[in-house]
Amino acid sequence: MYGSAAFATGCARRRLGRASPLVALAMLFSSSCAPANAQSWQCRAPEGTFDDRDIAVPTTTTQLSGEMIIHRAKGPSDWRPMAKVAFTDLGLAASGCQCNGIVATWSPETPDSLLVSLSVDGKETPLGLVPYDRPVKFDLTFAWDGALKLAVGSAVATGQSSSPRRNNLHLSCSTADVDFTVALAAPPQHSPERCPFAAREQWPAADIDRYCRVAPLSAH
Repeated sequence: MYGSAAFATGCARRRLGRASPLVALAMLFSSSCAPANAQSWQCRAPEGTFDDRDIAVPTTTTQLSGEMIIHRAKGPSDWRPMAKVAFTDLGLAASGCQCNGIVATWSPETPDSLLVSLSVDGKETPLGLVPYDRPVKFDLTFAWDGALKLAVGSAVATGQSSSPRRNNLHLSCSTADVDFTVALAAPPQHSPERCPFAAREQWPAADIDRYCRVAPLSAH
């Protein structure tokens, strides 16, 4: 495994179906910089190698925005270039693929592009093709019941995960150099509407009493 680079604050530049131009390429691209509080990481994986990085995230995280730029690796190889950003649960067995997020994979049928897909529990829903060296901006929403939505430009894919819990953000690349920039949205505030999730989100007792306790009826 190739060595991982350290994370820094700032702004930076595994399963595949038949690749097809499902959406216009112009819809996939964005040259805008990520928010100022975003984290960036340069994944470097020469031919035949793999590089990854795990980031602990609050279990209350529901939204991620980001951008990735995939650069072609040099030299011939049987490895297929890949880039991925996904929520995972570190408590699950390593043998079970519960990666939920965005993945870009290469196919020999379209050698100058990669297929961008939503990955849900190891199954992929394609959105479209993106060429090397072009920024791909995306937004990923992960609901409390396991529902996911990935938006890349005007293209949208949805799915349902059997494991709604997440406590880790996994970034990886294989046989490619990838510049990642990611930013987590602030967790939702406690409110009466979120009481069904109070135990999962480990609310303090004071907030449970404030928002979720039913006030006793006054005696007449």
